[in-house]
Amino acid sequence: MANLQAPELVVDGTNVAWAWPRSRTCLVRKDHAGAQRLLVSTATESALRSAYAQLTFVFDGPPPPAGPGSSTAVRVLYPDPGQSADERIVELVVQAVHGGAAPVVATSDRALRELVRREGGTTIGGQALIQKLDPRTGADSRRGATSPREGADKPRPSSRDTEAWLERFSGDKRTPR
Repeated sequence: MANLQAPELVVDGTNVAWAWPRSRTCLVRKDHAGAQRLLVSTATESALRSAYAQLTFVFDGPPPPAGPGSSTAVRVLYPDPGQSADERIVELVVQAVHGGAAPVVATSDRALRELVRREGGTTIGGQALIQKLDPRTGADSRRGATSPREGADKPRPSSRDTEAWLERFSGDKRTPR
């Protein structure tokens, strides 16, 4: 008999927060707690809450002061010291699969998606999750797409982003256009 229970959604929190323009703004300001609270609260209030049996967010690093906490609606986890968030996510997938569940992991990290699939989980891309989380995001203005493709990778940088990156990391001091 098939398991009719909705699967658990495990979110690669930092990866998705960087991909979502609303939370990325907080991260750019180094407000990690704000970005995490925004992502968790928006997900809790979205259709994702009823679509999955459990929402679990795994963020990189130690818990920030004033960061989100777990509740009956969601679990918020951080890796143990010496462990990466990706390792913690794979650990959760292995536990769920051995318990007979089929977790879904939301990330745009290709290597993590491959590990999750190898362990028996399924994946959705960060942009696909963001579309479900925040439908008003609508068309992806960076690419002109009307909907993100399933399993989409991190957003493509603009030419301005690329020039800024080259200037910062290569020591190339180009004059602004």
